Amino acid sequence: MEKLNYSFWKFFKEISNIPRKSGEEDKIAQYLIDFAQKRDLKYYRDKLNNVVIWKRSSNNNEYKETLGLQCHTDMICEKRINTEHDFSNDPLKLYIDGDFIKAKNTTLGADNGIGIAYILAILDSQKISAPDLECIFTVQEETTMDGANFLDASVLKSKKIISFDNFNENEMWISAATAEEWTSIIEDKRMQLSKDKFTTFSLQLKHFKGGHSGLDISDKTRENPIKIIANLLDIFSEIYIYEFEGGTQVNIIPRNCKVSFAINNYEIKKVDIIKENIKNLQKKYPFIDVKLVKINSNNMSFFNKKISKNILGFINSFQNGAIKKDNYNNTILSGNFAAVQTQHDYITFLYSIRYNESNIGRNLTNEIQRDMKIYNISSIKHTHILGYEQDENSRLIKVCEDLYYKYFKKEIRKIRVQACLECGYFAQKIPGLQFVAIAPNIYDAHSPSEKLSIKSANKMWGFIIKLIECF
Repeated sequence: MEKLNYSFWKFFKEISNIPRKSGEEDKIAQYLIDFAQKRDLKYYRDKLNNVVIWKRSSNNNEYKETLGLQCHTDMICEKRINTEHDFSNDPLKLYIDGDFIKAKNTTLGADNGIGIAYILAILDSQKISAPDLECIFTVQEETTMDGANFLDASVLKSKKIISFDNFNENEMWISAATAEEWTSIIEDKRMQLSKDKFTTFSLQLKHFKGGHSGLDISDKTRENPIKIIANLLDIFSEIYIYEFEGGTQVNIIPRNCKVSFAINNYEIKKVDIIKENIKNLQKKYPFIDVKLVKINSNNMSFFNKKISKNILGFINSFQNGAIKKDNYNNTILSGNFAAVQTQHDYITFLYSIRYNESNIGRNLTNEIQRDMKIYNISSIKHTHILGYEQDENSRLIKVCEDLYYKYFKKEIRKIRVQACLECGYFAQKIPGLQFVAIAPNIYDAHSPSEKLSIKSANKMWGFIIKLIECF
């Protein structure tokens, strides 16, 4: 069995005790500052809690170019249903399951905690032959990218940056997707329905796999319960929605969804069609829970049939999952209908698209905005996250390729990834930036099933040391 006997595991355990929810990175920032002060390392901290730590080169490397190492300090905070865990205050509960390290009933934070641990172990070592190092720890990567966007470019020296924000040991990410993210609403006054003419139901889908809305979006076993429910209910010519709840964050594939709705009694036989479709769904995905039950509609008020059909129509019109791939089977256009949340007189939608080519992204954005008008959806927030492209023949990419082949006796895959990375913002600040992202195997990121391969983390640690010594 692989052991946790490399120095970076000590730091991984330590930071797992520190809450680091996006927007609440003050505790992990202070930990990094304390680390730097104890080792007499120069450091910088801004008001958002971005931290940069510098380490002078080891002997005979003082004239080499400064090398950047980068990760983000925040983590996705997801937990299983009925789990009591406060991500603002509670430490993660780590445990080992075979080759994997996991957190009990929550996300593990290996995205990007393994990057933090690697960098701290490198800074702590007196044996690694390295050039001047500039170690960049950014915040709010999982939400707004405000950390990378805000970071003062004048403090940065490196033009070659190795990021550890990756999930696959066999891949080197050399570009990042552009993302468009929307928060939108549909609103209207509710209405009462006559009990003798309508029947009210609750339909709930639980325990889908969920996952990362960029990296896992091509996995057909990670179905979207919001899309499934909207498609099931579209069978009714008239429907009146009371409540629609599903998903959590815009960059997470939803795992659960629940809808309460009323239908005219003359359409009640169509419920049998839904039940049959549910049976087929459970055969295809045996790990999910589905519940369709009649409920009492006392004191319930509903959105009218036009608004309700618009809700379903907009969700059904949205292109979800992998939409377009390149000649190497990389997804270069995708969509994620991430969440639906009900308030008193309105429903909020969270959804996003990602693309690696601007023209296809622009076309899909135009389609979505057209559908928003058709279904009377109003945008209250639209975020544009910068993507990144670079010369695939850069020296940094070439060095990584050659060393990987020498070290592992196989080629590393160069990936135009659907993930949104901070390199798009760094590229605006650093002319001629060269950037790669490498890391060990992390599975089911952005979900409570997240797990980090111990063997892979140990293996990649050896490679990373050799890589740093190349510069």
